[in-house]
Amino acid sequence: MARHKTLIATLVFLLAVIAYPILLPDSYHLGVGITAGAIAASTVGVVLLLGLAHQLAIGQAAFSMIGGYATALLTVQHGVDPFIAMVAGAVLTMVLAYAIAAPILKLRGFVLVMATLAVHLMLIAAASQVDFTGGPIGVTGVPKFAVFGLQVGSELGFYCAAWLFALIAVAIGLNIDRSRIGRALRAIAESETAAGSVGIDITRYKVQMFVIGAGMASVSGSLLVHYLRAMDPNVFGFSYSLNLVTGTIIGGLLSVWGGALGAVVIIGLRELLRDLAIPLWEAVIMGGLTVLVLIVFPRGLAGFIGDLFDRLGAAAGPRRQVQVSPDFSALTSMTDGAPNPGPLLEVAAASRSFGNLRAVNAVSFAVQPGSITALIGPNGAGKTTMFNLICGQLPLNGGQIRFAGRPIQALPPRDIAMLGIGRTFQNLQLFDNMTVLENVMCGRHRLTRTGILAITARLPGVRREERATTDAARACLRFVGLHGADAMRPSELAFGHQRLVEIARALALRPRLLLMDEPASGLNDSETEALAELILRIAALGTTVLLVEHDMRIVMGLADHVVVMDHGEKMTDGPVAQVRADPRVIGAYLGQEDAADAA
Repeated sequence: MARHKTLIATLVFLLAVIAYPILLPDSYHLGVGITAGAIAASTVGVVLLLGLAHQLAIGQAAFSMIGGYATALLTVQHGVDPFIAMVAGAVLTMVLAYAIAAPILKLRGFVLVMATLAVHLMLIAAASQVDFTGGPIGVTGVPKFAVFGLQVGSELGFYCAAWLFALIAVAIGLNIDRSRIGRALRAIAESETAAGSVGIDITRYKVQMFVIGAGMASVSGSLLVHYLRAMDPNVFGFSYSLNLVTGTIIGGLLSVWGGALGAVVIIGLRELLRDLAIPLWEAVIMGGLTVLVLIVFPRGLAGFIGDLFDRLGAAAGPRRQVQVSPDFSALTSMTDGAPNPGPLLEVAAASRSFGNLRAVNAVSFAVQPGSITALIGPNGAGKTTMFNLICGQLPLNGGQIRFAGRPIQALPPRDIAMLGIGRTFQNLQLFDNMTVLENVMCGRHRLTRTGILAITARLPGVRREERATTDAARACLRFVGLHGADAMRPSELAFGHQRLVEIARALALRPRLLLMDEPASGLNDSETEALAELILRIAALGTTVLLVEHDMRIVMGLADHVVVMDHGEKMTDGPVAQVRADPRVIGAYLGQEDAADAA
């Protein structure tokens, strides 16, 4: 259905772009179309960064300004071909964007908004003061757009050129959105913690979208400057930034097509207000329209249209029912080659404090390859904190953690996941902005390799890798028993089914070590029994399991080794029978009745 929606949107948009100059061939309306096409190239970049990656960087006008000045100065002062000048401006803009991306994207929320606007305002102030930009007067006499000497002289020709670049930007955006990087961006937007746990390099993809968005904004700026035939500091002012963001919100922040649609809507409305001779009310009307769209169509016009397609699809046939029927033959061995000698995981005197609270105090234990090890203890014992230390989501205050003989305590979560450590969470961390199938496909991220250049061009290798990733994700869903849930959102599933989605996503990582944090929490008796069988089957694949669980039936029935924590310290560890009979464990955690039940 998603592919059908994209295809239909593409055809409709192409027909609209083709029909516009036929229906409105006069110079004025072609000029409006040129402006909309140029801005559409920039709003696609806003969707990638602001919509998909959820980074509140709204200073795109700064990059349009760099591209505009670059093309104006190169063509007027140095006689460079306009197309070459536009490309040079885009390269310069992307280099500058790369230089500032890493530090600026460490900021969050309102602070990031203000930082990107500050960069824009600094550029405006600098351009107004320095001589080579022409100061407040700017650069005049910019030639008409040309490609290697072939001048695009007519409005119709420039209209076609502007929308050609806009559609190239849309194609790049769609290719990214439908790729491993698109899924990574959506995962980052939903939960950076869960994104890191499947091997997604959060900083890298934020920077990539920042740079790509800057390049698109630069091309947009160059096209507008060639249309206006002049460039000064006010061409890409603060209102231009607001128009980009407003248009993207109206069109749909989560849709590449929504960005292009928003550009058309915002330019069309602006010209309509001017025709009605009420330009002074433009900001008020635009602001009110944005608020209205956010209330009535929270996913923008593109989201509203997409919902209509979904309703039509639902009405066309009965909705598939989710069934749980594990197919344990769907996955084969998870191990590659001979296992390393010795423990797979070694925790040595690990400590972690939060102020005066010692959550983990000099805890040591080892997990043998191929085993099921249970980490138990009362609430507040430090079990989940220990998981977060192992996965790199919290730094150690002391001690060491080794995986397959390698120290990992200084590695970030993404690098730890790349080594083959997967996890589930005590509180579900699913990506509800994606389907169940796409959630599990995210788990394959560490095993996929296609880069940004291949993805933007949608090379054959990308398509092959996507097919393989889809097949592997479906196999993981069959293994945990979920059938008929591929196209559903996780929130549409029952809680127990959501647990299975998270386990399937962790299995897609092909983990050597799987950390499961209270997987039976919230499950009924029959679901708990099925979970116990599933854990045994996971271990049979060769995956080592480290399990935090309060249900002693699971712990005592599955575990080969048990580690007991209390108040941040290790009380004891050993085989199940030994731990179950330890008076300290009975007194502090199990109790006489629980110990008898577990036995």
